[in-house]
Amino acid sequence: MKKKMKSLLGFLLAGMLCLTACGSTAFTDEAVLKINDQEIMKSEYMVYLYTTTKSFISAAGEDVWSMDFDGQTADELVEERTISTIQSVIAAKEYAAANGIALTEEQKAEVEAATAQFMASVSEEDLAKMGIDAEKLLPLMEDSYLYTLVHQEIAAECDVDAADMEAYYQENKEQMKKDYTSLKLQTILQDDAEKAEEAVKRAKDGEDFAVLFEEYDIDPNAENEGEMTVFQNYLQMSFGLTEVLEAGDVAGPLQIGEGYFILKAVEKTVPTDAEVKELAENAYRTEVQTAYTEKRFTELTKGQKVEKVEGVWETLEKFH
Repeated sequence: MKKKMKSLLGFLLAGMLCLTACGSTAFTDEAVLKINDQEIMKSEYMVYLYTTTKSFISAAGEDVWSMDFDGQTADELVEERTISTIQSVIAAKEYAAANGIALTEEQKAEVEAATAQFMASVSEEDLAKMGIDAEKLLPLMEDSYLYTLVHQEIAAECDVDAADMEAYYQENKEQMKKDYTSLKLQTILQDDAEKAEEAVKRAKDGEDFAVLFEEYDIDPNAENEGEMTVFQNYLQMSFGLTEVLEAGDVAGPLQIGEGYFILKAVEKTVPTDAEVKELAENAYRTEVQTAYTEKRFTELTKGQKVEKVEGVWETLEKFH
């Protein structure tokens, strides 16, 4: 059975590095990289590789590994991004030390809480590949949280032009109103195509969707009888649904992997002009500040020398 697919949030470094070795005995922790004079141990690299891998799958799906990225394979790109992330974290630590940025006690408590939460969500197989326990992980978590603070500090240096922001809003407001229209949905997940078609027909014929859910849904972890609220653009990105749903419409079956979704729109909420304006301004500000911080981190890391440790690097496992 397939569990109901859910959108994965972007992986913040501050929240993702929370793992435990679960008693693995075959793992040998040794240096796999050198960045300047700093050795990067296998356990540290594998934690970052894991989070980067999950981020790629979240963005592009399980088929990402067969895709071409301007002449690079997905694995090559994941490796490149993993190393780049570690470089940025090292640069952020140096920046923080030079500028008096440090974690508060409250933020350290958040790190510990995030560690406990993520430890419970990672498979034993993946934990064994990473070879890390909570004690070894905690400083990595703190470094990553520190990275987010430095990122915010640098982003705040960037001024956003009000006229350019207004022009962005005017150009994108209609599309953003569509994209951020929210839909309250009732959903059914099936793993049998014929049963899914049958459920769709009965739903379109007006049968009670809640009754159909009890009869057809196969997800043991479904919450609120399959109800969820999503933005219109999420339906397009995650389900490939091109039609605009109105309250009462039934769509499906929509195949995702080996599962088939049936959706019924219960309620539609269109954002106000003021809400769209705020969304547009936040999006533009994020776009401009992200470009600025990426440039600044490129400057901060450009002097770093990266060396792979031969004989060890070639033995690293993957998370797919």
